[in-house]
Parts: sequence; C-alpha cells; structure tokens
Amino acid sequence: MNFFIKYIYIQLLGPFVLIMLSMTGIAWLTQSLRFIELIIIKGLPVNIFLNLTILIIPKLLATIIPFIAFLAALITYSRLNTESELISMKTAGMNNFKILIPAIIFGITLGILAISLENYGSPYAYNKFKNLQHNIRNNYISTLFQEKVFSSPIQGLTVFIKERDKTGNFQGILIHDERNLNKTISIIAEKGKIVTTQKGARFSLINGNRQEISRDKNISILYFDEYTLNISNYSKDTSPRFKEASERSFYELFNPEKNINALYKKEFKAEAHKRIITPLIILIMVLIGAMTSIIGKFNRKASIKKLFFSISAALTIQIYIIAAPQLMIHSPQLIPFIYIFVLIILLLIMFLISDKAEKIKEKILYKYKVL
Repeated sequence: MNFFIKYIYIQLLGPFVLIMLSMTGIAWLTQSLRFIELIIIKGLPVNIFLNLTILIIPKLLATIIPFIAFLAALITYSRLNTESELISMKTAGMNNFKILIPAIIFGITLGILAISLENYGSPYAYNKFKNLQHNIRNNYISTLFQEKVFSSPIQGLTVFIKERDKTGNFQGILIHDERNLNKTISIIAEKGKIVTTQKGARFSLINGNRQEISRDKNISILYFDEYTLNISNYSKDTSPRFKEASERSFYELFNPEKNINALYKKEFKAEAHKRIITPLIILIMVLIGAMTSIIGKFNRKASIKKLFFSISAALTIQIYIIAAPQLMIHSPQLIPFIYIFVLIILLLIMFLISDKAEKIKEKILYKYKVL
C-alpha cells in the first residue's frame, strides 16, 4: 500500500511541478511587462526591475495553486485510466477511496504549502514589493518625467519633456515654476538631465532661456548656456506606509490596530478567512480532478461530458475563491455560509467517490448524462 501511495503521489507531483513552472512563467512574464517601462523609458536600474518582478511570484503562486492542483490530478488519473492501471487497481479489490488516498495526501500537502505561502512567504514578499514601489516613487525623481507628457512632480512645478534617450538625458524641455508666490518662472532648454547633489536633486539645463514674471507684472529674460534648477524640495512621503491585507500575517489580520478604518478591518477579516478555506479548496480541486476518471463506468477514453462537468466545476470554484473575499467584505454575515458551502461540496465529493449508494449515484449521473 505504501508503494502504491508513493507511486501515485510521484505521478501527481510531476505534472503539478511542470504546470506550476509553466503557468508561473506566463503569469510572471505578463506582470513583468508592466515594469518594462521603468527600465526602457524611465531609466531605472535592472536590479530594481528584477526585484520587483521576483517579489510578485509568491502572490501569483498563492492564487494559481488550486487550479494547478486540479489540472495535475485530472491529467494523472486520466493517464492511469488510459493505461488501464485504474482497472487493474479496481480488479485487485481497491475501492474508490483507496485509489484516491494518494490524491487526498497530495491535496493535504498542497494545503499545508498554501498555508505557509499565504501566511509567511506571500505577505513578506508582497510587503517588500510595495515598499520597493514606495521607495521608487520617493527616490527616483527621474521616473516622474515622461516623454510628451506634462508632469507635476510637486505642487506648483510643471515639466514637459519632448524626448528622452537611453542614458536618461532629456531633449526639448519646458518648465513652468509657480512655487514662489511672488514670481512665476518659465524655462525653455534644448536639453538637460537630473543630477543628484549633496543638497538634493537638481535639474541641469543646457542652452535655453529663463523668463521671470514678478507679482507686479515686470518681465525679465535670461539666456543661458548652462542653468541649474533646484527641485530637491519636492515633497517625499516620509510617513509610514499603510500595509494592505495581502501584506499582513495571519495574526495581524485578526488583530489590526484599534484606530484603523472599519472597512479595512472587514478586508483584513475577509483575507484571513480566505486563507483558512484555501487548503479545503485545494483538497476539493484535487479530488474533482481525480474523481473524473474514477466515478461511473470505466472507459479507457475519458468521457467528454465528464471532462466538461469537471472543468466547469473547477472553474466555478476558482471564481468562488476570487469572489468570496468581496462577499465577506460587503456582507460579513455570509461568512458562516461560505464555510458551509465548502463543506457541502466536500461532502458531495465524498458521496460521489464512495462505493455505497451506487444505485443512487448512477441514477443522478445518468439523469444529467455524465456517464
């Protein structure tokens, strides 16, 4: 029996790892495209781009593990069915529950992995990700300027950049400075760049003119070869950053700060309950995938209708995982019913894989033409 469990477990593990790597790679690539602009257009270092994209992987994994578990179980047991191994097990006297023991152990293992990931790995990595985003906004002022866009890095200062090269130099610069209430300054320059000094960030401008209009409407014009504009007094956000629900540990979700907004408390509670039901959801997904080839009559070719019902059920549960937190936020009184729904699905699966009440099961499955 131990050899049997180990054999099926390894068969389940192979597709799971392969699909996980594939789906994670696709999801990572999709998310990475959002940050490519930071390097190509805004000139951020490559190591920051890599940190941003790597830190989102644990959160992606926590989201896609349930459906990957379903696909791994579906593929593994379908292959066992096609190669007549399930028929051999049945002939050897194994009932459905014994055949599915490796899948149950596999689902429990993934549930433990999901708990660890959602309570430790994902919050830690996502917190680092949000902190890095916060630091980029505060410390890389050059990222605030885009080509052919009027940017306002601070109140009273508007900057227009016509072009920007790969080294971070600007071409065709227009600056409108109203930070001083007693005068308005407009600057036009052929080119320039952001330089960092001990006293803060400076805009180094080349070949242009500076027009100043005082409060009493006096106008003065200065033509320059080189000119430096102080932009170091733009307001950095030095206040502590608020941690979102996805960044918090399980303890923090159930024990938030007392002065926190009531809506955030609902979000935290919803996130905590989502993490609690995730292991059960994973077990359900594994069993749905595995039982597709177990219930009903044994055929070497998988029934298209059984596959359709199985995939539809898995997609419905995946949508349920995404929608449940929002339901809990808007209607906290539904939280017990969300658990009840999950338990009902689990009991229904146990009924379908049981060898008892075979006539009742066949009647139900024939009625909906699943067999």
